[in-house]
Amino acid sequence: MRRRRVDEGLVIVGLVLIGIGAYAMHSGEIFLSRLTVSEGQSIGGSAALLIGGVFIAAGMYFLFQSRK
Repeated sequence: MRRRRVDEGLVIVGLVLIGIGAYAMHSGEIFLSRLTVSEGQSIGGSAALLIGGVFIAAGMYFLFQSRK
């Protein structure tokens, strides 16, 4: 049986995207600038959940593509 090769770079990118998405969904807020966090520089609520879901889906896609 032939073993599939795994691309480690895609695995790392996928895990980073899943981590960012999970953080966004857990906190419910995405900061637009991490260096200068002040009033009005974040996205919250359902928009943050949607963006977190997109990041998780993209991370899953990269993990799936790493096995080809």
